[in-house]
Amino acid sequence: MLKINRQLHSFAQLETPTLTDSAITERYDLQEFIVNSPAAFFKEIGEELFLVGKELLPSKNVQDRIDLLAIDKEGATVVIELKRGNHKLHMMQAISYAGMISTWASDELLSLLDDEKQESLTEFLECDTDDINRQQRLILIAEAYDYALLVGAEWLSEQYGVSISCCRISMAKDATTDSEYLVCSNVYPAPELAAEATSRVRLGKANRKVKWADWETALANISNKAVVDFFKEQLEANRESYLRRRVVHYRVDGKRRWWVAARQKNVYVWQQGRFENDVEYWKQRLTNQDSVKPVKNEKCLRMFLENKNDIEVFNRAATNELQSVKWTVGVADSEIDD
Repeated sequence: MLKINRQLHSFAQLETPTLTDSAITERYDLQEFIVNSPAAFFKEIGEELFLVGKELLPSKNVQDRIDLLAIDKEGATVVIELKRGNHKLHMMQAISYAGMISTWASDELLSLLDDEKQESLTEFLECDTDDINRQQRLILIAEAYDYALLVGAEWLSEQYGVSISCCRISMAKDATTDSEYLVCSNVYPAPELAAEATSRVRLGKANRKVKWADWETALANISNKAVVDFFKEQLEANRESYLRRRVVHYRVDGKRRWWVAARQKNVYVWQQGRFENDVEYWKQRLTNQDSVKPVKNEKCLRMFLENKNDIEVFNRAATNELQSVKWTVGVADSEIDD
């Protein structure tokens, strides 16, 4: 990395110490840096991921732990392994963890998150939470890579469709200010091939069999009859819907204020925005009062509808009683309609 001097119209080379030289460890430093600023790090390496946690045990049969575990927009779990320097078994370790993680049910992954983080994950995903962990990915982070590891990564990716990314990290230090920088560069797939690799992944996703071909199939395994009847009524009434996540939408003045998802035993409701005394409003009317909670920095609410009466109360409120309510805490229109 070069430092620009605009006054002299020149460059100055920064120091490039190793992580070891800088006394930066894998677990107590690098890992913590990422955990404390996941969005910044993931964006730097060209990823959009939801961080689940660190030092997770992939199986009761082993003592090793996954450095970092994340989930991407499509619900794939992402095993992230960190190494200082260069380690020949780096990829093998990540593969074994991904294999063990692949046996986990989606509920096991969700159990690692508290209620607030589960809500954030639900909003982050572009799929239903039931689709979590249908696929696994690997991201390797290291200062250097053996040729053999990169060849193996290419072979697994090209021949067997294993999603592997190798990111090289390095340190840079400005001696004049003592400022330290982390430089990230993806070495596999090569930046020049990244677009092609993304196209292949999207094509593969497009060719995958969808979970539900129609709403009849999507509602077939739901045990709560009131949930099934409600969604059928809304679909017959041409309510705005999204089959992929088993969701119907309610709008107020053209803005999406509630999205309502079918679950096995109840209906999950997300209220986008707030109105005065909304928590008390819903608690007075719904069976599961404890499920009514502010989320997303108290800009939104979430709640569960347990039975036919709850569903009727919500539907009546969303289509009639609350159509003229004043929204005291709002969310940007672009965010609501995202």
